[in-house]
Amino acid sequence: LIRMLLMESVGLEQEQLGLECFRCDLGFWDACYTTETNCSVGELCYTGRGKAASLDVKLLGCVKAEECGVETTVELFPNNTIYVMTKHCCDTPFCNSAHKLPISIFLYLTAAFLTTWLVNVLVLLYV
Repeated sequence: LIRMLLMESVGLEQEQLGLECFRCDLGFWDACYTTETNCSVGELCYTGRGKAASLDVKLLGCVKAEECGVETTVELFPNNTIYVMTKHCCDTPFCNSAHKLPISIFLYLTAAFLTTWLVNVLVLLYV
């Protein structure tokens, strides 16, 4: 009986905490400084993608279900649009993660290493 009560209370605590998601207040392309956050009950994780001039803008976080899939306009002053964004939602823990950044960093570092190595080889050949 005690075990059942403990398991129920743990389940209730997890329900009251809501969904766990990644949060990023503003990112460009796929570069986004993320932290972990707990959504309120009834909220979903989202990845927001939009355009600000020619830049790809990205946000991560929690949002009410009715805001999912809806295009929103973010304005600094009236009639001065900063960017337009659509929030794509999901409903499992940390489902709004973006793992493209580490891969792209790896590719950039690999390209930089190979370029440096090639330059050194060419210098040694012609010296």
